[in-house]
Amino acid sequence: MKLRVLTPSEVVLEEDVVHVTAEDVTGSLGIRPGHASLVTPLVPGVVIARSEGGREKFVAVNGGVMMVVGDMVEVVSRHAVAGTDLAGLTDKVVAGFEKEHQEDKANRTAFEKLRMSFLRGVVEYDRATAS
Repeated sequence: MKLRVLTPSEVVLEEDVVHVTAEDVTGSLGIRPGHASLVTPLVPGVVIARSEGGREKFVAVNGGVMMVVGDMVEVVSRHAVAGTDLAGLTDKVVAGFEKEHQEDKANRTAFEKLRMSFLRGVVEYDRATAS
């Protein structure tokens, strides 16, 4: 069967697999060829993809949705990071979260600067029209 893991900006993983493990709100799910059609929300966790040779790939997802139709499994998540070993994947995820945190912090700072500039403009306008 085919596994595709997608985010809004990229295809994170596209592999032929014999088994997929993911976690939804009810617990761990195992998907094999011939599985019944399914749509389920995923919790943040790791999707495990096992190839016919037994090789495993891991994809950390920040929640999302998994759809199984025929022999196609699609996982759609806002954020996903792929790796071949869990230790390396952990490092990638932590680095990604840190980068995202720094970007959020910079965005909040820029927003506050814009907001303060706007408020100063409103105050100056009020002073000018009151005279």
